[in-house]
Amino acid sequence: MDAEERLAAAGVALEETDFGREDEPDIGGCLLAESVEDGIRANIVVRPGLVGEARTAFAEWAESRLQRFLEHGPEPDGWQERSDGAWQLWGRWAQLPSLD
Repeated sequence: MDAEERLAAAGVALEETDFGREDEPDIGGCLLAESVEDGIRANIVVRPGLVGEARTAFAEWAESRLQRFLEHGPEPDGWQERSDGAWQLWGRWAQLPSLD
């Protein structure tokens, strides 16, 4: 079972949504999370047409960020608090420099 299937089984499906960021093609999607009594309520939105390896990588990243949110809260990953009390985290593709 891959990350997207695990997320869907947990009730958090990836939803394609045009979030109006055409000027930022490096954004793959956004996570929204809200603390509730028994854990978190989450939504995951992805850029329309995100497929293949990019979608798989985004689902794996989203799954790991939601797990860290459950374990450590919003601070480690830089979640931004929204005016409605939920937390938001944008997923951006970035090429990191080599450690060599």
